Amino acid sequence: MKIDAWLAELKIPRENYRLVMMLPMVYVAWADGRIQAAERKLIIQIAADRGLLEHGGRETLETWLSVAPSSARLQTDLAVLNELCSSHSKREDEFDADCSQLLIAYCQDVADAAGGMLGLKSARHDSEQAALKMIATALDIGSAKNWRARLS
Repeated sequence: MKIDAWLAELKIPRENYRLVMMLPMVYVAWADGRIQAAERKLIIQIAADRGLLEHGGRETLETWLSVAPSSARLQTDLAVLNELCSSHSKREDEFDADCSQLLIAYCQDVADAAGGMLGLKSARHDSEQAALKMIATALDIGSAKNWRARLS
C-alpha cells in the first residue's frame, strides 16, 4: 500500500503523518475490548508531548480511541508502519532505526497504565500481552518478553 493513500484512508492530515506512531498504542489499549481512562490519558499525553495533536491530530486520535479497530485494519496498519520504520524514505528522520523499539516501549507503558487498585500494578490482561507480542512481531522485534531490557 502506498503511504500517502494509507494516510488518506486513516484520515491523517498529510502535515501530521507522524500521528501514525500512535496506532500501536491505541491497539494495545483496545486489546481487552475497551479503553481504560488511564490508557486514554497516557496516549493523549504521549501524543501531546510529541506535538502530534495539531493539524487535526487530536480529532483523529479521539476517533481511534472511540472506535475499536478491526483485525484487518490492525494488520494493514502494522505492516505499513513497519515499512515506515524500516525504510530509507524521505521520512527517515521521523521513523529511524529506533522507531520500532520506541513504539514497543510506549505500548508496554499503555498496557501497564490501567494497573491495579490503590496504585498496585496487576498482571497485564492476556489480550494486552497478546497484542504486545503481535505488535512486536509485526515491527520485527525479536523477543516479545523483555523489550525494556533491550532498550537499556
